[in-house]
Amino acid sequence: MISTGYSLRQIALHWIVFVLVAFQFFTGDNMAHLFRASHGGRPTAVDPLWAPIHIAVGVAVLAAMLWRLALRRTEGAPPLPKQHPALMWLASAVHVGLYLDIIGGAVVGLIAYFWLPALGKLHELMSRQVLIALFALHLLGALWHRFVVRDEAMTRMIRPAG
Repeated sequence: MISTGYSLRQIALHWIVFVLVAFQFFTGDNMAHLFRASHGGRPTAVDPLWAPIHIAVGVAVLAAMLWRLALRRTEGAPPLPKQHPALMWLASAVHVGLYLDIIGGAVVGLIAYFWLPALGKLHELMSRQVLIALFALHLLGALWHRFVVRDEAMTRMIRPAG
């Protein structure tokens, strides 16, 4: 389905995921210390309450991302702005990468915590370096459209389709 813009639900979920992922990113060190301590590492002074908070927010991220995918399938998405084919490919790759990394990071984190601690390093890599790189590319793309191309691509995630 092709849409002229994103729906209010799609926009709300985009920004909810942003806030939840930012929370996880900035509080993730607490969980990393607790995770290492619980798997034979040095003891930590971090309050153990951070573990269920991190897990609950991670599950909320996963649920919101799966809902976003469902809405994208049912409500569609606006076409990419016309630009050089290489930039269109990069924009698509970054979006797919963000979906895979955020969903995958949540799943890998749950598996690492509850069943397979060896995946903890992969979760940390996905939730730090890979996420930062993809987020930076996503932000650069938005700023490119706003200040260089000067099109309305950025407003699609601010103003719902009418």
